[in-house]
This record gives sequence, C-alpha cells and structure tokens, in this order.
Amino acid sequence: MRTDTSTTPQRHSSEHGRPRYRRHKRLQETQEIRVRTSHRRRTFLTRGGVLAGFGLAMLVYPIMGNVIPYASAVEEVPGVIVGEAPSTAHALLGRGPQLVESSLAAPTVDEVASAIAVSDRYTVSQYLPDCDPTGDLSGSNGKLAASALCDVAPGVELRADAAVAWAEMNAAFKVAFGRDMCVGEGYRSLAKQYATKRSRGYLAATPGTSVHGWGLAFDLCGTDDSGAAKRWLDNNAETWGWVNPAWAKTRKWEPWHWEYEPATDAMDLYGSGFYGADGTSD
Repeated sequence: MRTDTSTTPQRHSSEHGRPRYRRHKRLQETQEIRVRTSHRRRTFLTRGGVLAGFGLAMLVYPIMGNVIPYASAVEEVPGVIVGEAPSTAHALLGRGPQLVESSLAAPTVDEVASAIAVSDRYTVSQYLPDCDPTGDLSGSNGKLAASALCDVAPGVELRADAAVAWAEMNAAFKVAFGRDMCVGEGYRSLAKQYATKRSRGYLAATPGTSVHGWGLAFDLCGTDDSGAAKRWLDNNAETWGWVNPAWAKTRKWEPWHWEYEPATDAMDLYGSGFYGADGTSD
C-alpha cells in the first residue's frame, strides 16, 4: 500500500506538467516569431528608406533642380509671349543655339586684285578711288581727253582702265617689296612722242603709233627692270593684264616696257600690222 500511494502522486504530477510545458513552448515560439517578424519589418523599412533616398538623390533632385530655377525662363525666350503657348520649336529648343560673335578677315590684296583682274570690266579701285574706268575712253593716239586718264605716280598717267589694273598690281607689289613700283613714264602726248623719237631714235616708235600714246604702256625706272622686282613682274604681272611684249624681248631689248594686254588685244593693235614691218610699238 505504501508503494502504491507513493507512485500515484508522481504520475499525477507528470501528467499535469506536460500540458504546462507545451503551452509554455507555444508561447515561446510565438514570441520568437514576433521578434523575427519585427526584425524583418525593420530591415525592410531600413532598406526601403535607403533606396528611396537614393532615388530622390539621383532622379527627383536633378529634375526639380533644373526646372525650378528656370521656371520663369520663358519670359526671356525670343518670340514667346507669357500667357500664350510657345511653338513646338521653342518648346523643344528653348532659346536655341547661341551664336558666337566673330569677325571674318578681310580679303587680302592679292585676292581683291585677282578678282578684279579676271572680271569682264574693272570696277573702281580702292587705290584709285577717283579713277573711273567705265567712262568715255575715246580719243586718238597722243590726244586722249584728260577725263580718260588717271595719275598712277607723280607725273605719270595711264588710260583709266589700265590705271585701275596697274593700281591693283602695284598694291600687290607693295606687299611683296614694301614700296611702290618705280614708274618713269606712262601716257605720252603726240608732242611727247616726237620729243622721245628725237632723243631715242630707233628705240622709239613712230609718233602717233606708240602704245604709250594710247595710255596703255608704262616704263619702269630705277632697278625695277631687273633683279627681284623684274622676276616678280614676270611671274605675276599678267594676273592684272600687264605683259612685257614679245618684241621687247627679241627685236628690241626693253625689259622696262610693259603693256596692258586686254586693251591692246581689244584694239587689235598687233594683229592689224598697225606698227609696220618691225612690229615694235614703244
């Protein structure tokens, strides 16, 4: 009996202890689940906040930062009136590209001269602004009207069209040598031709036939008929219509004598045999 009474309470105690243990375990598991859930929520919120902050920094701020300061920029757009819808072009382009102020270099002396030289008719030269090559150039040899002539150097005249061409050529010569071309003679009146014939003999043309009498020839002076100046003229003068004619290199040696070929060709001076058998025309 003693043995039976001692075992019965222990069994009863163990039977009543198991439910309490299971209940405690369930409470403990529930608490752990709540802790894990809270931890996950905090982790999610923390990560979400970081991502949201990153999004604001990378997307929203640049957009708003650019838009807000220029919210009133439409007032400065040319052609856009406040209160009216802008055109598609203005909406897309805004103020459009800004042009940078620049200055174009003026054409060089050679460019201007070359342009004049190849034109059908010379315009007024900036180097001889009072010389009009489009005026009346009529007259006879050695008897040209004063209005047909222009000064190109002290005491030296040429017919207006030849004078303009000479002025352009001289401007290029001056760039190359730093000085004007040395010119001794240009137009010769009939009286001057007679005087030249008396002093120079066969080197001078028969009075009334000289190309100088037409105002279409000039003679170099000093040393410009040789050396670097002569080489420059040989290489460049024809650009402006000036040539040292063939007779001045063969039958007579006159490296100083230059003629305005467009005018002599137009007058057919050489083709007509105007100068006689020897073909000279000084």
